[in-house]
Amino acid sequence: MFKKIALASALAASAAFATWDYYPVLEAGKGSAEAGLYYDWDDPWSQAGLKIGARYSLIQNLELSLQSWGYQFWSEADCDGCANGGDGLRDLTLGVRYGIAPMITIFGDFRLPVGGDEVSNDEIAIYAGAQFSMPINDVPGMKLGTEAGVDWGFEHDHYERGLETHLAGEVAYTVPNVGVTPFVGLQMKIRLTESESEGGDGKEYGHNDDGDKQINIWLGADYFVIPNQLDLKAKLIVRSGDLDGDATGLYVGAEFFF
Repeated sequence: MFKKIALASALAASAAFATWDYYPVLEAGKGSAEAGLYYDWDDPWSQAGLKIGARYSLIQNLELSLQSWGYQFWSEADCDGCANGGDGLRDLTLGVRYGIAPMITIFGDFRLPVGGDEVSNDEIAIYAGAQFSMPINDVPGMKLGTEAGVDWGFEHDHYERGLETHLAGEVAYTVPNVGVTPFVGLQMKIRLTESESEGGDGKEYGHNDDGDKQINIWLGADYFVIPNQLDLKAKLIVRSGDLDGDATGLYVGAEFFF
């Protein structure tokens, strides 16, 4: 059980951003597919792998997605005699977003523990909430996206993670006549209720972690090498706090629109 709890924290750096993005859904009949490599570290620990995903708008304002799937190459501590660990198929997230107004989107993400034994944390979870996004009219090419949601993990392996709320925002600016879009974002997680686990005596024991917080900050850029069709992106992610621990991450990927 405690191995799984530790594993959940180790995986958090590469799974911190569940929804596809913070901006409006694609037009009806449009979709995209993305693949990218991630590398996370906090000396002496590191992990790396491949993430893939796809999304498609079935009808106007309704977008379905498959996220965070892929393959993890390793997750281990850097020490003499350590065996490679944490390699295998990643867990899968299925998502749905619906635009209820031009600037407001509601969403639900369903995380399924389909990954390998050394990668999956065995937790089924639901993350749901709403997003608000808008262009910054005073600065052509700039846009703002925000999100607020609640993350609920179901009991597994005699352990139930406390309820969390997530608050996030991102600002992006497309440089005129260049096509490069730098962006910066911030996410805060707050645990609302105490996590609990069942001891060998059959009794429930609290982890005294209600009120714990986590901050994720990311800085990156994307560039359409083929206008409106092939977008290359890269970002640096830094996280700190009691929920997922401290780590730094890099992600590079490509998104193809169809």
